This record gives sequence, structure tokens and C-alpha cells, in this order.
Amino acid sequence: MEHHQLETSSIFNLLLETGIQRAEGRVQSKSLNEEMSLIGFIPYTENYLLQKDVGLKIDLNGHLCVAPYLIRFSKTTPVYPYFKTITKASGKKYSVDSNLNIDRIWDIAYPELKNEIKPPLFPLYGDMLLKLIKNKLRLTRILLEQDFWKRNEKESYEYIGRSDDFELNCGLDHKIAISNDFLCLCSYMNRVTGTVSYAVLTSNDTIRVMPEK
Repeated sequence: MEHHQLETSSIFNLLLETGIQRAEGRVQSKSLNEEMSLIGFIPYTENYLLQKDVGLKIDLNGHLCVAPYLIRFSKTTPVYPYFKTITKASGKKYSVDSNLNIDRIWDIAYPELKNEIKPPLFPLYGDMLLKLIKNKLRLTRILLEQDFWKRNEKESYEYIGRSDDFELNCGLDHKIAISNDFLCLCSYMNRVTGTVSYAVLTSNDTIRVMPEK
């Protein structure tokens, strides 16, 4: 497969082209010599790399513990959800509640959140944000200055998807995550052990295996 075909067939580019991707089918990677099954999407932001003192330490080469809809990257990291479907979220309105995980809020209000929430800090669900907003006026002001954060007529809050936001859904307990990037959880049969193994790849490095026809 030529380089250009690989690029256009990546999960990330297919999502931009079609508006939706589902965790199903066969994929391959530019970095791994394996054909794998795509089984989930994991929300991902730069916070996970830049804020290692409080954030989720993702080691793509680490030992993965995988359960239905949940993944752990090591014994010392928190359990984190993965999802079955991802769509574009631009312009969509989301009620801020216990079912909404908005990791991108860390991009805006990291210092305030870091001082108020004890590790593990991810995922960041809406009910936790609402508790903080109730008591922390500075955090409330910071959020209300953003065009993606609105107070509605019910005196609650809505998050409005930004142009580069994605919605990850079909996960555990009907929860939804909003993120501007994501990782792909894949499974394959280990040729040495004969057992199922897992790999986490970037969305640009996960290439759909297209039917020959």
C-alpha cells in the first residue's frame, strides 16, 4: 500500500471524511507488523503527556489490562473508559452532568483544577465540574468566558462542541467523552503465546484494511 493510501485510510482521516467511525473491522499499523481487530477508542489530549504530575500516564508500550469498556495502562494508573463509536462534535450541545467526560476543560483551566482535584484526575466528569463551579468563582468566570461553555435557562450548563472536537460514545453506562484526539485500542493473536494481546495506537497510525474489491 502506497504512503498516500496509508494516510487517507487512517482512522483519523476516515473520521474527518465520513464524520463517523466504529470500533470494528481489521486494521494494521505503520509501526507494527500485525493485522489487528479494532475494538475501541480512547479519548486523548496533550494533558496526558504534559501534566504527568497529575494526569493519566499513558505508556503505549506498557502492559495493558483490558476489560469490557475499561482499560488500565499499568498497575499505578487509574482505570479509564474506551468507546465503540466516534463522531464529529462540532456545534453539538451537551448537558454538563455525570454522563459527560470533558477532558478538554483541562486545556482551559488546568491550574484551578489541579489545585482542587486530587489524583487520579481523569476522566473529568460533568458532576465534578458542577461541584467546583458552585464554590469556585474564578473557575466559573474562566469557563463562562469561553464560547463553548454556556449557562442555560435551567441554571445549569451546556458544553458546545468546538470545531475540532470529537464525541466518543457507546461506552459503559451510556457515558460520553469529548476530546480533540483519540487512541485506538486493537487486539490480535500473539504468535508466540497463542493468546489474545492488545495494542494502543495513535489514530493516524491505525490503518483500515480495505476489502480488495
